[in-house]
Amino acid sequence: MKRLALPTLSLVFGALLTSGCVYKMNIQQGNYLVADSVSQLKEGMTRSQVRFLLGTPMVPDAFDENRWDYYYFFSSQRIKEPLKRRLTVYFADDKVARYENLGVPTQADLEQLERDLRKAQAAVKVKGKKKSAEAVPAATPASGPASPSEAEKAPDPVPPSAPLPAPAGTPSGPT
Repeated sequence: MKRLALPTLSLVFGALLTSGCVYKMNIQQGNYLVADSVSQLKEGMTRSQVRFLLGTPMVPDAFDENRWDYYYFFSSQRIKEPLKRRLTVYFADDKVARYENLGVPTQADLEQLERDLRKAQAAVKVKGKKKSAEAVPAATPASGPASPSEAEKAPDPVPPSAPLPAPAGTPSGPT
């Protein structure tokens, strides 16, 4: 009996180890910047305006006080490579001289993505209409040809959304 117990226990233990019940949690570090806030960043803003708009940088640069780096890192089990973003703001005379955006989306980027999504959905919808029109023959020749701008007259598949509320800590009025 003892001879069977050890192999059985090792088999059960091995099956539990290889069953894939390993959970890898999402890792999110740094400054998460909202596209609307990044779009409002302009040259000539003061340090306090930038801090109000973007928040305090997570890692202050000890060697250069005229440079603020906003890093963001996200790692998940579902994505192959981690998401890395960086916004660097350079100051001269306590005002923004320039900034470098490496991967942080702006409002213009989001609007372009939305336009591309609408075009893709309209193309899929028109393609589906063409397939159904080919399958069903025309009823009468008196109905006339279909207008070429029928896809343009179709209602937008994605209704316009209300603007997102400003995140906490961002100015609500015009700058």
